[in-house]
Amino acid sequence: MKKGLSDPARRFANAPTSRRRGSAPEPRSKRAVNLSVDEEVLSIAKELKINLSQAFEDTLRKLTEEERIRRYREENREATESYNAYIERNGVLGEELLDLNEPPV
Repeated sequence: MKKGLSDPARRFANAPTSRRRGSAPEPRSKRAVNLSVDEEVLSIAKELKINLSQAFEDTLRKLTEEERIRRYREENREATESYNAYIERNGVLGEELLDLNEPPV
């Protein structure tokens, strides 16, 4: 059966579902963990009504992202240095066509 442009749109197989702009993120499963926290810091955080779970999750997310970036850079350092040396020696494609003193259009 031949499909035409008037047929309804379908998702690609295995394509992730997209969210509409402004919609809340889909809730992820949570897991309880035990932590040891300095009593004074905990007391101040409670006094300030800081959501401990959210603060921990935000900080852990930031730290894991930083560590992933650090590891990526370390694992790919040699390739990055090699590519940078190549660009230094040979320039980039179309470089002669660029006039960096000319204002952008």
